[in-house]
Amino acid sequence: MADPKQLLTYSALNTFRNCPRKYKHRYVDALRPREKSQALAFGSVIHDALELWYLSVGKPERLEIVLEQIDRQFPQRAGDPQQKATWQLARAMFTGYAEAYPEEDFEVVEVEKEFVSQIHDPDFGDAHPDYQIAGKADGIVRCHDGMYLLEHKTASAIDGNYLDKLWTDTQIALYCHYLRQQGYPIIGVIYNVLLKSRLKQGRGETEQEYELRRAELAAKNKSGKSNAKRQMPESDEPYEARLSQWYARPDSYHREYVYLSEDRLQLVQEEVWELTRQRIDAQSRAKWLLNTSNCFQFQRPCEYLPYCQSGFNPNVAENLYEISAPHEELSQNVTSSTSSF
Repeated sequence: MADPKQLLTYSALNTFRNCPRKYKHRYVDALRPREKSQALAFGSVIHDALELWYLSVGKPERLEIVLEQIDRQFPQRAGDPQQKATWQLARAMFTGYAEAYPEEDFEVVEVEKEFVSQIHDPDFGDAHPDYQIAGKADGIVRCHDGMYLLEHKTASAIDGNYLDKLWTDTQIALYCHYLRQQGYPIIGVIYNVLLKSRLKQGRGETEQEYELRRAELAAKNKSGKSNAKRQMPESDEPYEARLSQWYARPDSYHREYVYLSEDRLQLVQEEVWELTRQRIDAQSRAKWLLNTSNCFQFQRPCEYLPYCQSGFNPNVAENLYEISAPHEELSQNVTSSTSSF
């Protein structure tokens, strides 16, 4: 029996394109940061909630099922202020989402649809002898004019730049192309965007802060006195009411339809093929270039920056990272049937 083909995903290929050295850390050496960023952790909670929401279509207790799952994601919320704040935000966001979309104008065809497909030479059509491509789409839905991918996103703001960037989303074009090969005639993407409220629960003043503020106000008053009262911490009930009111706004959620041209899908095939060739070349020559222009993105450093700065010190690797199989977004059924780096 022939050896199974090695597995590539959009995340792996995009990582390789941005920084081959980062690719090596995650997909060759199987290093994963021990700590997950708060932004990524929150996005995972909402993504899991949306998955359950669309798997529970038709159930009268649908919202309760999802909120109970959110509750389970924050077991330490009673004693951990950060967990509590994130839990409050997640519950408010999803309760508002359920009210904004009690019914959909599309039919859910698939939820968390996985695929494994051949990588073909775009010029000659031959399948790559050693590699396959795999992925998992958030959803596939059927509208009045055809079938669409449903892609969930959380964002801090939506403006013209954010919407323009959606066209550059190679992941969706890649999924569209390879899911077409699986028999899904997808014509475009529905981006389902949920905004993250920036509201914060009022923390009030410490006694020291209050005395300092009162003294400053008194100094500005001709009488030399101040009637200022200490600002007390905001309790949960009014804060959660403010969050609910924020998520009752129609602009807290957004749906953007993007249609994919045949030219765009052809370009994706060429990109996948070329990146696969470059990845093979890097492996064969043991040349994993470090792209320092990619060390800081999204207003935060790359999770592997400490390791690179240390000169790949094994002690740093042991302390900050753990060994974890790559492509963790895929099920074991997919990864076990292929070979992967």
